[in-house]
Amino acid sequence: MAETTRSRLLRFFKDNNIVFILILVYAAACVAASPMITSGKSNNFIKLSNTLNILQNIGTYGILAMGLTFIFLVGGIDLSIGYQVGFDGALFAILATHGVNLWLAMLITVAAGLLIGYTNGLIVTRMRITPLIGTLAVMTILKGLVYLINSESISLTDVTVGEMSLKAVYTSQLLTFLSLPVILIIILTAAAVYFLKKTRSGVNLYIIGGNLEAGNLAGINSPGLTRLAYTIGGGCASICAILVSMRMNAATYNMGDGIDITAICAIVVGGVKMKGGKGNMLMCIMGVAVIQIIANLMDKLHFSSAMISLITGIIVVLVLILDKFTGRKEAM
Repeated sequence: MAETTRSRLLRFFKDNNIVFILILVYAAACVAASPMITSGKSNNFIKLSNTLNILQNIGTYGILAMGLTFIFLVGGIDLSIGYQVGFDGALFAILATHGVNLWLAMLITVAAGLLIGYTNGLIVTRMRITPLIGTLAVMTILKGLVYLINSESISLTDVTVGEMSLKAVYTSQLLTFLSLPVILIIILTAAAVYFLKKTRSGVNLYIIGGNLEAGNLAGINSPGLTRLAYTIGGGCASICAILVSMRMNAATYNMGDGIDITAICAIVVGGVKMKGGKGNMLMCIMGVAVIQIIANLMDKLHFSSAMISLITGIIVVLVLILDKFTGRKEAM
């Protein structure tokens, strides 16, 4: 009986370890940011305004991580996701500043994101190029396009919704904490969870990611579902690009730099397997929360950009080792 209880506790911890990690990281961050540790210097980490800022970042970058999660579930990878954000952001800014209706500009941007994602899917499934090489080629093309159309920065300060700037729309709160990014991440997460758990296509994504050959033998349209996953990833990248542009009130040529590595790090921390077949969308968002809390703390403690890059790189290496180790254990 005692062994059964112990087994249940171990299984519960294994299935929900990201919840405990999130709690521990936030508690440790609060202690690290306390005046006692920081020699009496106030850094505003625990203040409500900073908590709201963290939630906004979780919403913004969580949407990108969600899209990448779909790609990971089918055993894929998308190295172009960062420059998709850069290209989509530039496209949105160009449209919005050249007289195109704001909502139409958003719609065109999302359509472009979906098209880029679908193109990646075609490269992988129709041309049978490995995802690593195929998306690397697309990344290079998008990088060139971004530098061609947005060599410096495109300001969005003159673009408004009524009398509100785009940044004001991004940061405005509904019921204290429900800003636009938070509302979007709640809606999209609910939709993604329903799709993955309650629809045949969603369940089949796990099947082909876990065992492609078994999926093909079962009559599953693996190429079609793979293209769907990449298309969703592209759409999520475009939504993230719009939100980042709104927050910055501008679109810069480097707005997507490093965002792909951060997203990969977050979703692996959340328990999504890079080899496919396993992932929980809620856990993915919690992984994003862990990374954003750490990033925010480093910013509040005035870490240099070099130190932030170093620590982020170490976290990436650790989570990749963890992913490989846990994957090997499950295979045994």
